[in-house]
Amino acid sequence: MTTVIFAVPYIFGTMLKVYTEWQKNEDLRKLVEKEKIQSELQFLKTQLNPHFLFNSLNTIYSLSVKQSPDTSEAVINLSELMRYMLYEADRKLVPLGKELEYIKSYVALQRLRLSDGEDVFLKISGEERGKFVPPLLFISFIENAFKYGTDYNGKTFVKINLSVDQESIHLQVINTIGTFKAKTKSSGVGLENVKNRLNYLYPHSHVLLINNDGKTYEVNLTLNLKNYELHNH
Repeated sequence: MTTVIFAVPYIFGTMLKVYTEWQKNEDLRKLVEKEKIQSELQFLKTQLNPHFLFNSLNTIYSLSVKQSPDTSEAVINLSELMRYMLYEADRKLVPLGKELEYIKSYVALQRLRLSDGEDVFLKISGEERGKFVPPLLFISFIENAFKYGTDYNGKTFVKINLSVDQESIHLQVINTIGTFKAKTKSSGVGLENVKNRLNYLYPHSHVLLINNDGKTYEVNLTLNLKNYELHNH
């Protein structure tokens, strides 16, 4: 009986030590996982930026070949976009208003490139003040629409609706599939990156639906801002 009495504190102490060590290892595991996620997110961003830059330079090159008077405006427009990417894209979150201005500038640059931009629509509605999003989260879907929604004559149909509610943001991008391009090693890199970012940043706070019927490509993305805030706090 005496042996049992003396053994209880020893067993309790051992269990406490094991639990403490387990807690330390668990905290370390969470820290490593967090750092791993952050490094992967940064890697995804560095992949996205050159992809965007190459496409934008192609736009300006196309204007210069045509000796378009809009070339200088396109260069200024691109410089504004690059300024945003250099000084804002490394932040975890940016004001939604800045991200929307970035999208507007990008669409304006694409309109300059197109021979017929009559069927390019951009509608933004709702109140963006006080809301924040990760930078460059929406642009891959929009960029993809312009890339594959242009036919051989330069005619494009792209419709972008972005609505902001109190607790959510909804993005809809629709484009006709006007250009056939053979798959390359980099095909779909932008979309895969943004899907990965969404899974990391909004693991239980987003719905992404993509429909491709061979003629029309449609993206519907909904971000739940309330769930995102709860998850990150």
